Amino acid sequence: MLQNVLMEKEVLRKWLKAGYIEKRKLFPTESGTPQGGVYSPTLMNFTLNGLEKVLKSKFKVKDKLNFVRYADDFVITGNSKEFLETEVKPLVETFLSERGLELSKTKTLITHVDKGFDFLGMNIRKYNGKLLTIPSPKRYLKN
Repeated sequence: MLQNVLMEKEVLRKWLKAGYIEKRKLFPTESGTPQGGVYSPTLMNFTLNGLEKVLKSKFKVKDKLNFVRYADDFVITGNSKEFLETEVKPLVETFLSERGLELSKTKTLITHVDKGFDFLGMNIRKYNGKLLTIPSPKRYLKN
């Protein structure tokens, strides 16, 4: 198993440094994929597959931990703010750090579902005990 992991890292490293071709010209790359590039979501899906496995092995059903992701965006829910801050977030930070990544300070938010949060252009919030998903005001109220 360890050999497969090392091989995957080596293939990934070569792939990230392979560059790209545009109009029959090779453009070398030095630091991975560009933000918003087509490979970035794919690579993050590989990475986040491992995170989901770590979360499932560490936490139990009683923790009410849920992990939802789409490409390089994800949401983790749990049974309390304290649980998410003291147990889940440090585990996620360590997992990502070992892979040369870090949580975005501007995108990371720990909040109660009654206050709501934005995910993929939608606002998810509980209103009077009902979970509602509506387009995010930030999406359509831009100046």
